[in-house]
Amino acid sequence: MTQKILCEIEFVESPIPSGTMRRLDEVTIKRDGCIWRIHKNDADPFPSNPHAHNVESGLTLDLSNGDLFFGSRPTGKSVAKKHLEFIRAAAEAKGITLRK
Repeated sequence: MTQKILCEIEFVESPIPSGTMRRLDEVTIKRDGCIWRIHKNDADPFPSNPHAHNVESGLTLDLSNGDLFFGSRPTGKSVAKKHLEFIRAAAEAKGITLRK
């Protein structure tokens, strides 16, 4: 059974008190209406481990070099370096360890 997201609610500040234990299965990064999700234990390590999924387009982002994939097919395109650096920094700030 596939889960369906009914809605997402975004807070400027988290309502969860600081220091509260929480699990980290997924990180969501939002900027300028673009949403990327990084799953901590993604069953598919392609194209990088970890990698990011774009919610709107279905594209996958290699977090090591910025290359974009549709499924396992390379698109021949990459995100701009400044966007890759933003996504990487946001992921690391949320506790995701990335390889250089």
